[in-house]
Amino acid sequence: MSDVELRCRCGSIVGHVTELSPRTCNRAVCYCDDCQAFARWLGTDGVTDAHGGTDIVQLAPSAVTFSTGQQHLRAMRLSPKGLLRWYSDCCRVPMGNMVSARVPFVGLARERLLDVPAEALGPAIGVQGRFVRGGVPPGAVARAPLGMIVHAVRLLGGWWLRGKGRPSPYFDDAGAPKVAPQVLDEAERAPLYAG
Repeated sequence: MSDVELRCRCGSIVGHVTELSPRTCNRAVCYCDDCQAFARWLGTDGVTDAHGGTDIVQLAPSAVTFSTGQQHLRAMRLSPKGLLRWYSDCCRVPMGNMVSARVPFVGLARERLLDVPAEALGPAIGVQGRFVRGGVPPGAVARAPLGMIVHAVRLLGGWWLRGKGRPSPYFDDAGAPKVAPQVLDEAERAPLYAG
């Protein structure tokens, strides 16, 4: 695959991902309580599967571009030091997760990548299985397996050495988020983890 369309559910945000293949990305279904809390905060059906998992494709930020609708991109954090979680304000779906501009790594919900069959990106490993809802699905593990961690570290190191963190559609040239993130306080956060 060379160029894959990326868009929000309603089509207001449209972009592309380049250089997408099992060699250039990492794929996992994340069942962590933070991803589930984010999905609850979004309030949009279908963000997670029946077990609370989000199918995530992790890749270099420079592989992502937005051609239209970037004004609909918003960011939030579940806590002051939490991941930056980008979403669309038009249809409230995830549009990317990142630590910071210094870490050349973005996680995209696979459903945002149009016309890409799941098997084309390699197998997904279910991680953070201790937070699964309704019984652990086959293949889910409590933590990320060593092989997955090694693959992610290898990709991250290569992206860092080759400067693949920039340009980034999420951060400006100084490394600041293009949209100031909303940071949830304890009162806003607590109910999201009770579900």
